[in-house]
Amino acid sequence: MSAGTMEYIKDRYMGLADDLLMIYVPMHIGSHWYLMIVDIWEKKLMYLDSCKSDDAEETKRHKDQMREVAKYLGVLIRSRSFWKNKDAHPPLISEFDPEEATTGQMDCGVWVCQWMLNSHKWLDYDIEPIDASTRMRIATQLVLGPHNPLAASVTEKAVKFWNAEMVGNYKEEAAAGSVANGPRSSKRPSV
Repeated sequence: MSAGTMEYIKDRYMGLADDLLMIYVPMHIGSHWYLMIVDIWEKKLMYLDSCKSDDAEETKRHKDQMREVAKYLGVLIRSRSFWKNKDAHPPLISEFDPEEATTGQMDCGVWVCQWMLNSHKWLDYDIEPIDASTRMRIATQLVLGPHNPLAASVTEKAVKFWNAEMVGNYKEEAAAGSVANGPRSSKRPSV
């Protein structure tokens, strides 16, 4: 890997490694998402899979993929450019052992996003439940977040759509009210 690539990764995604405690790596095989957490403090690779298969071969493939990524991260983290303290001893990430957490069955991709967004609130690696409000909150964060250059345009279009729906609903209610109950007040409904 070139020095320029390593600098880009450090500057864009990681920063200096001196205070690094965890690295979150969303993993994808086929149509399934799971999460690897490189826990620097505990010196382990956490395998977090919300829909873990009973197939031992599939689990082995996931853990093998984790080990490959850990080797790559190990190369990155050993680079002195990642450290403020040039005498620091980088952890040997490739030697960390994968461990599994207790999991339940739920949406894998949504769960990976949920875990990465909220892991700072949790004390362990156990699975947090996913429901419709979680899905909507994550979708909203992804669409309206500062990382999305189209967020302002999406908001503008959503407001226009909402206004059009409200006007349409008001007109329907006014028409139905004038037929069934006589003339209605011209006062606009509160939103």
